[in-house]
Amino acid sequence: MSTLEQIRQRPILIISILGLALLLFILTAVDRPGELFTDNHTVAKVDGEKIDYMEFQKRVEQQQEQLQGRGYTNVDAAQVQEYVLQQMLNETLLHKEFERLGLQVTDKELSEAMLGATPHPYVTQMVQAYNLPSAQMLYDAAYNPTKNGIDPQQAQQFQVAWNSLERDTEQMLLSQKFLHLFQGTLNANKLDAKAVFEDNATTSTIAYARKDFTSLKEEDFPVSAEEIKELYKTEKNRFRISEPQYLVNYIAVDIVPSTDDLNAAQKEVEDAMMGLRLNPGTDAVSGNSKFYVNRVSATAATLAPALRKAVTGMAVDSAAVVAFVDNQYTIAKLLDVTTAVDSVLMDVAFIDENVDADSIIGLLNTGAKAGELANAIVQHQDSVWFSLLAPGMAPMKEELATAETGTYFKPTTGNAQNGAVLRVRSRKAPVQVYDVAEITYDVIPSSATINKLNSDLRNYITTNNTADKFIAEANKAGYQVLPATVTPSSLTVNGLSDSRGAAKWALSAKKGAVSGIYSDDRDSRLLAVALNDMYEGDYEPASSERVNSYLTRKIRNRKMADKLIADYQGKGKSVAEYAAAMGVKADTTQVTFGQAYVRNFPMYESNLIANVAVAKQGQLTGPIALNSSVVVFDVTKVDNTGRTFDFENDAMVFNQREGAASFERTLPAILLGNKKIENRIQNFYSDRQ
Repeated sequence: MSTLEQIRQRPILIISILGLALLLFILTAVDRPGELFTDNHTVAKVDGEKIDYMEFQKRVEQQQEQLQGRGYTNVDAAQVQEYVLQQMLNETLLHKEFERLGLQVTDKELSEAMLGATPHPYVTQMVQAYNLPSAQMLYDAAYNPTKNGIDPQQAQQFQVAWNSLERDTEQMLLSQKFLHLFQGTLNANKLDAKAVFEDNATTSTIAYARKDFTSLKEEDFPVSAEEIKELYKTEKNRFRISEPQYLVNYIAVDIVPSTDDLNAAQKEVEDAMMGLRLNPGTDAVSGNSKFYVNRVSATAATLAPALRKAVTGMAVDSAAVVAFVDNQYTIAKLLDVTTAVDSVLMDVAFIDENVDADSIIGLLNTGAKAGELANAIVQHQDSVWFSLLAPGMAPMKEELATAETGTYFKPTTGNAQNGAVLRVRSRKAPVQVYDVAEITYDVIPSSATINKLNSDLRNYITTNNTADKFIAEANKAGYQVLPATVTPSSLTVNGLSDSRGAAKWALSAKKGAVSGIYSDDRDSRLLAVALNDMYEGDYEPASSERVNSYLTRKIRNRKMADKLIADYQGKGKSVAEYAAAMGVKADTTQVTFGQAYVRNFPMYESNLIANVAVAKQGQLTGPIALNSSVVVFDVTKVDNTGRTFDFENDAMVFNQREGAASFERTLPAILLGNKKIENRIQNFYSDRQ
């Protein structure tokens, strides 16, 4: 198939590739109080700059087209909207800063980046992703469609693709200019690099004995409300919230086939199997929409393992159930077994439509190289294996299987005749080819099953109509209750598809209320939600389950550490003696000051790293408190000879941690600062959208 033919047949795929969001920055510290706006055309604002609803909706539709082009057919609209809005907020913040600094991309710069002699790597990558030789060909497909025989409707789709690529490229160029302003001031100097080297130059080997907190009983270390209150005062900033929090619990009921549904499906499959064995081809299931037939022509080696296992020992016209996975039956019927050439090694050249193809073929067959005919040949590929069993090759299969080897020719069958000339170099020896009908049957829940699941859940929420009952009685009724947090900017509950309605309900419900039933657009889930609590201040309160659990754990661990230290203090003069006293096995590990984690320890233990860094060799240290244990250690060896100072390498490490690279990662938070992002996206869509 020629390149141009690929373009004509797959415009949506091209748009999907080019239209992938160039999300350079992900803003995480977003403040959205959900205040109302004074107009009906603003979906959000950031730092006073409005996001227009019409432009937003246009971008949403483009993103949905792109996802569909990539094969995502069941895309949750709410998730797409949330993603696009975040993109547009990011762009607004960045462009406002660009304008303040006077940064811009000129028409000449953008043209050079896209159509110049040396295009921007991003443009090249996007164009090559679908085997186009240049961005110029995409531009021609969009704005010079008659040149390549592309109809006007397809040209409009290519214009969308080109405009998307142009917008993303401009955004990238602006961002690069912005970052270049800071690179000179944020790169490591010699002192910075030397500090990195010194942090990582010395490796200490320690012998240690560790006693974990799990050796104690939690109930022996009660934590009072007053203790939690006092610790909360010092830890309060950990729990700052940027918008109201609505704590919900939900029951999600998957709509799956019942036992009756499975039994009925099994009977239907058994009847189909009998028909397939008694009747030719796939007549037994033709016209039955429950059965999907995929015709496969392949060698044994290229068949899917389950199909290969089934058909290689099967007689022609036999059928068998290959698998039953995820409520889907797979049936294989062997239609025929033949011997044929399955693949050929070919050279392919695409000739400019304005050039006489026969004359070029003559030159190629008299020894001219494709690379020597660049003015006439727009693209060529040498020594490429083509499978003759691929569905797209069916029209040309016979011609390629019998064509004279070593000679260029213009095919007379299939789509390859659109500007392509071919040369068969060689063919693989004939092999057995299996003609197989792969038949699938999906078991779906019946109306009776769906109605019962709905009725059972409705009875449950009617009976248990408070949040406390909703949670307490779930296990008895066979339901699982899961927690989630909803905010004014949430478009879903815990990321569940098609849960917008439940999220909106939580934002306006009273504490302790239980929702009705929400079903998704795919008829795959029933959802009910209870509003447990809500936090509307600047901080998540100490009473919240998450905060309370954190504070309780921290206080209890401190008490456990004090207990273990008191128990074992002075109980040994060596690591081995302490290990014996603790009833644990002594061990060794290596510690470097600049490392993040210590081998054999379950979490980041900064206190251990710090104490090892200042300990003298042969000096017994401890017991000291760590995050989940107490430890006694002895530095047995110090090695600072294994690595020499390397400015370039150490400077790179510094830049990654604290320099330009780190700045790039933290830039979104810097730009956002105390600016407000106001979001009223929920007001523009119904519960089911």
